[in-house]
Formats: sequence, C-alpha cells, structure tokens
Amino acid sequence: MGFSKDYIYKCEVWSLSTNLASLKLWVFLLPLSFSCTGLSTRLKRFTLLRSPLGNKTAKDQFERREYRGYFCIESKKASKILALISVLRHLNGVKYKVKMCSKLKYLN
Repeated sequence: MGFSKDYIYKCEVWSLSTNLASLKLWVFLLPLSFSCTGLSTRLKRFTLLRSPLGNKTAKDQFERREYRGYFCIESKKASKILALISVLRHLNGVKYKVKMCSKLKYLN
C-alpha cells in the first residue's frame, strides 16, 4: 500500500443564471462522460407601488427566477480543468463559483 505521485485534480462548479437558455449552454460544452445536476430554482417576488404619493392600492408585482446547476470534473491533467474554466468565463449572464482541489492517487 502506498501513494503514487500522480495527482487527481477535482473541480466543482456551481452556476447561477436568470436565463435558463444560457445556463443550459454550458451543459453542451461538457464532455458526455461528466454528469451535471440541476439544482432547485429560486423565486424572488417583490411588489412596487405605482404611485409613490397618493394611491397606495395601485401596486405592480414582479417575479425573478434564478436557475442553478452543479457539475464536478476529475482529471489527471490540470490543463483540462483550466481550459474548462477559461470557457466558463465567456458565457454571458452566468455567474459561477469554482472550487479546485487535488489529491494523491492511492495504490492498493
């Protein structure tokens, strides 16, 4: 039993967008071997008064939907993960959070 000197790099990406079409775009950029998970949709509802002075019963209601997704990639080459992150930077309207870690491969 021991450790090899090969590192396995792991990249976890959480994404958030108000446009569902732009969020689905990054799914097509992933190779088929990687799985992605759609997370729950957040609804934000708020009410605005139409007239700030007189009529308090005249109100407009709005709703904003935020779609979220998650995927995880493991690779022996850090260059593959860095290439994916550079592609993510160019997606319009998608916010993302990336968590990188590396671990040693365990040999039996």
